[in-house]
Amino acid sequence: MGLITPFKMETKGLDIKIRPGNANDGKKMYTLTKEVIQEEDGLIMTVSDFVMTEEQQKIKNEAFLSHPDTLNLIAEHHDKIVGILTIEPEILKKTSHRAILGIIVQKNYRSKGIGKALIMAALNWVLHEGRYEKVELEVLASNKHAISLYHQLGFENEGMRYNAIKNSHTSYDHLVQMGVFTNKLAHTLHRF
Repeated sequence: MGLITPFKMETKGLDIKIRPGNANDGKKMYTLTKEVIQEEDGLIMTVSDFVMTEEQQKIKNEAFLSHPDTLNLIAEHHDKIVGILTIEPEILKKTSHRAILGIIVQKNYRSKGIGKALIMAALNWVLHEGRYEKVELEVLASNKHAISLYHQLGFENEGMRYNAIKNSHTSYDHLVQMGVFTNKLAHTLHRF
């Protein structure tokens, strides 16, 4: 797994630590993931889709630790995990130059700069590792705040999957596909 040097930040009165995840984080990561999914706001996955157990989360963390092309970052506030970011490689040879970014932040900790700090740390890692040429993500079109942050960090809209998410019998959301090329990251990250 990729590593970063852990760092602390103060944001909006909160002391936050950003660090690589480890196998011992499985239970706390599981708890946060389940909590965020239960909000059913801004994510594609629903509670019934989340079938991972705490033990499976631990095993996934261990697999991340043994894979050199992955990154798993944790945001902590007083030893409580409040944010998780992952970078995972595409698995096919012809798409292996691309990485997939996933991120969640606990509801009470959003709009406090934590997501931005996690993403910037991950993009710095991508830039300095030199493994990937592009970082991609998908986000619900209704999640305007997240889309604005991604644009601010250099991501560009690359496509739209219309009515890709069915919220109810008559309610749909679009899925925005976004990406940033690593050759543009140095310029983007120097702005901050």
